[in-house]
Amino acid sequence: MRALKNHLMEEINLEGTVYLTVAYLGMIAGLAIWTWTVVVRSRSIEQRLVAVEASIGLDATQADDVAEQSVAKSTDDATD
Repeated sequence: MRALKNHLMEEINLEGTVYLTVAYLGMIAGLAIWTWTVVVRSRSIEQRLVAVEASIGLDATQADDVAEQSVAKSTDDATD
């Protein structure tokens, strides 16, 4: 009886280890997919930003100046 109990505990432990391994691999895959989508979206936004800057005739340094002016204006209270 004791041998059967030990055998069952080893099987349960192995199944738990397999389950844990699959869960970790699933989390790693999920993080990899999420990271990939963030990188792709970031590249897409960067390309769109470059296209907008080019369409209004700004280079990167000028666009930074425009962005600073835009932030300064947005902090003004519009209800005044």
